[in-house]
Amino acid sequence: MIKNLFIGIGAQKCASTWLYEILQDHPGVVLSDRKETDFFSYHYDRGLQWYERRFQSQRNGCLVGEVSPSYFVSKDVPERLLSYAPAAKILISLRDPVERAISNHRHEVRLGNLTGPDLSFEAGLRNNPMYLEQSRYGTHLQRWQSLFPPSRILILFQEDIQIAPLAVARQVYSFLDIDKDHVSAALHARPNESHLYRSRPLERVRMQTRSAMRNLGMDAVWLIAQRAGMQSIYRRLNRRAPEAQIPPVSTATRRNLRLLLENEVRIVEELTGRSLPHWHAEPPQGSSQTDGLTISTELEERMMSVGTNLAS
Repeated sequence: MIKNLFIGIGAQKCASTWLYEILQDHPGVVLSDRKETDFFSYHYDRGLQWYERRFQSQRNGCLVGEVSPSYFVSKDVPERLLSYAPAAKILISLRDPVERAISNHRHEVRLGNLTGPDLSFEAGLRNNPMYLEQSRYGTHLQRWQSLFPPSRILILFQEDIQIAPLAVARQVYSFLDIDKDHVSAALHARPNESHLYRSRPLERVRMQTRSAMRNLGMDAVWLIAQRAGMQSIYRRLNRRAPEAQIPPVSTATRRNLRLLLENEVRIVEELTGRSLPHWHAEPPQGSSQTDGLTISTELEERMMSVGTNLAS
């Protein structure tokens, strides 16, 4: 049994990598050997021993944690986590839900999960109901808060991270009751900038190399290489802007999504006590109807039927 456990649960495409990396080099923290263990969602059938082996480098007196964005939307994860670690602390990071969905689309194109001549966001939304489901923040927050008290849940906003990363990092450290004066080498990193790969095989080699170095305890060498400019060189060689392949999202599409997610945003405001005016829909001028994306009743029913059952 892991004591002093904390979990970063997402949401997906909401600075979870930044969160993992500002905790990774904190002397009071031991993280899983890879960012996303996905144990309580995808790999629960592998058992507790498999999970606990993900933290081979546990040190006395240190907090132990992981960051798996798949946890946020899964209806099974809260109860599984409560059963295993009822005193766990939970970190949640959110961003503008429409921008999150658009970033989700770029991610799926980058991975090659959506292919073909039409790589528009609208095509991606028709193909993947989870774009919208992942952005139903209010629904998922209510489920988590029904089992874990607000005092053990810290909700962060990616917009704050972009403006004041040091202040947000200190907020995280204070919540976890670890040294809040630590300054992470990853503080100003932007590891999840939108991009596409020129060569996916080359990116797989990079990720395999990074994983091998972590397993060998060579994280410091990786950081030195980043600071020496190797990361910047690689990005120039193997990345390109998503605009080169993905058409821009229309104003009408954005407005319709905001209307669909309006109640979810209001729930977030109620639960956090924070006003989020830039997340709300602006009323269309001159008409209640808009051109562009119209989500059919059939598609919306498909999206609703997906529910929160992400675990498989």
